[in-house]
Amino acid sequence: LFTRLLYLPVKKRDSNFSNRTFTKINVYEAQHLNSCSDLGLEEVNIIKQMASTLTVKVHPVVYLTIVDAFERRSNKPGANDKALGTLMGFYEKNAIQVTNCYAIPFREQKEDTPELDDGFNQTMLMMMKRATPSEQPVGWFYTNADLSIHCLPYHDYYNRLISESSAKKEPPPVILLTVDTTFNSSDENYRMPIRAYLRIKAGIPGTRDPHCAIFNPLKVEFDAFPGEGVALSLVQSGTAYSNKQREVVLENGLEQLEKSTGEMIIWLERLLKYVNEASLGCYLFSIMLIQTESFSAFHEVLEKPELPVDSSFGRRVMDIVSTAATHMSDEKLDVLVKTSLRDYMMISYLASLTKTQLSLQERLVAL
Repeated sequence: LFTRLLYLPVKKRDSNFSNRTFTKINVYEAQHLNSCSDLGLEEVNIIKQMASTLTVKVHPVVYLTIVDAFERRSNKPGANDKALGTLMGFYEKNAIQVTNCYAIPFREQKEDTPELDDGFNQTMLMMMKRATPSEQPVGWFYTNADLSIHCLPYHDYYNRLISESSAKKEPPPVILLTVDTTFNSSDENYRMPIRAYLRIKAGIPGTRDPHCAIFNPLKVEFDAFPGEGVALSLVQSGTAYSNKQREVVLENGLEQLEKSTGEMIIWLERLLKYVNEASLGCYLFSIMLIQTESFSAFHEVLEKPELPVDSSFGRRVMDIVSTAATHMSDEKLDVLVKTSLRDYMMISYLASLTKTQLSLQERLVAL
């Protein structure tokens, strides 16, 4: 999906740098911070273990926004050929959820000091917090294949920004998410190489101040909320090879409900098959057959190969069964389903009636 998004025709948006106020980012001892050749192998391994437990979970909206920002970059001569922006999300235990992001204007030349629009970033950050108070800045993204010398001042800027916005005494970890839009990586085939880093200061044991910094790679996982998963599945259905027009037709409410119910029945049948073929299911089923004096079927069950028993899976199934059995009776469930279906049909009818009235009004106005 993300590979094909790179070649979608979108409108280019040129950034007007003349009307913006850029903030210069000071590079403090960048040459010293970029070199850690004095560290031994033992010290480097200790630093890697410190951040090895942290996982970055990126949502699909973030990937789509980064691709859109890269496609909308300026095509003027001498302009930036990269995209840079702020990552929004929240912190969990041993994980960072990256749920949203936005791009910010910046200037980057090989010899000059990099600059970015701090006012634009502060305004966007304030708007994002008003829209979603649960999200906070957790890092920044950069569409570059490798880490460059400019990553140091950018990371220092976001360290100060996130430390000031955080209410905790200790500053939270700031991550760097790099996206290789050139597909030069040989490790990832037919996919967009995504990497996450956490910068850790280091130095020689026995010295007081650190003299270098290491961008330690982190584990990146793809995560999505239930609503995002449904939308992503719908978008992926339009990228099939047979769909030459690259279009997706939205189904009506009743058709979508029927499709979801059919998928639920298929999953219930697969779950029932697994339980029957597992050792616990075969044991219960065998006792039932003995009570009914069906010895031929009993021998057939015993001859079937047993599946390995997963205790965690069994506990989840037990929780589902106990919840369905204790919290809702059959009569109440039947009434609830019928009432919900009637309400849904009424809403669908009113929506179609409103659509018809609007179409008639448009035709009358056109006359």
